[in-house]
Amino acid sequence: MGRKLLLLAAMAPLFGCSASLRHGVTTTEAAGGLEQITRSSANEFDPAVSPDGKAIAYESADSPTSTPHVEVVSLSDLTSGHAPRVEYSSKDAAGMAPAWTPDGQAVVFESDALGPSRLVETIGNGIQSTRFLGRVGQDDLYSAWPALSSGGRLAFSLGPTRLFRTGWRTTLPLDATLGVTDIAGSTMSIIGAGTDPAWSPDGSRIAFARWTGGHMHLFVSNADGSSTTQITDGSEDDRQPSWSPDGRSIAFCSMHPNDAGWMQANLFVVHPDGSGLVQLTEGDRLACRPDWASDGFIYFHANATDGFHIWRIRPALEPMGAP
Repeated sequence: MGRKLLLLAAMAPLFGCSASLRHGVTTTEAAGGLEQITRSSANEFDPAVSPDGKAIAYESADSPTSTPHVEVVSLSDLTSGHAPRVEYSSKDAAGMAPAWTPDGQAVVFESDALGPSRLVETIGNGIQSTRFLGRVGQDDLYSAWPALSSGGRLAFSLGPTRLFRTGWRTTLPLDATLGVTDIAGSTMSIIGAGTDPAWSPDGSRIAFARWTGGHMHLFVSNADGSSTTQITDGSEDDRQPSWSPDGRSIAFCSMHPNDAGWMQANLFVVHPDGSGLVQLTEGDRLACRPDWASDGFIYFHANATDGFHIWRIRPALEPMGAP
């Protein structure tokens, strides 16, 4: 699992270096209200807050080598200290990268509970209520990192793909590809190279990450893949975009290896046209996978304490100016 490799890589340097020599996650002047949300003994990743802001889904793994599953918790229960969890799991089956449907009644995530790793939709309180998402559930179509638009369109990341060029006896190989379909999977289209899709609040645009110049950077395009614009650059790898509720800004994770040899990542915010770049967190841990919720907080996972947990911050957007 990619998640296991990330966790092992993040923890490996600690065996040769005291954790006290590392700096936890803090905020810059552009954000405040830093708060740890989950505190279980497990490692927790990839937060996704429900559209009404009342519940949070995330990926949970008991150890760096254990199989992750998806949990859903009421945010009010978390803040009060009493947090009964609904677990979507089945024996050793994996559940990863949850995303909510627009009505907040179901969670879509990657799972191998019923066969090869595919996207599934879970309704109710357990894996027994899971169904595959139409064509997205075909055995030969791997898919991950689901994102649902306000209108119910599903974007997802495919693995390496070879696209047939109409009129030519050649194919176009892509290391990572973005697909878009409806929730039933009845119609699907490939909109170009990329991964980590995120819909704008009105569903008219998609932000995503794409390899270019030896690094991963963010792009924004129309929903059909047209009018693609690169909005970040540099020597770091920028991934995992998340739109603000008003569509004026995009939060993302920027990652690079530091001088001590371990990976570090922090959160940034940028406008959809690439202007107004602002750093929100700082430190030498991994602060990634932001989800900008309707309550104004950005939820993310970070290994700032004894493991990976879900945290949140509230960005102060005034210094960024108009988009």
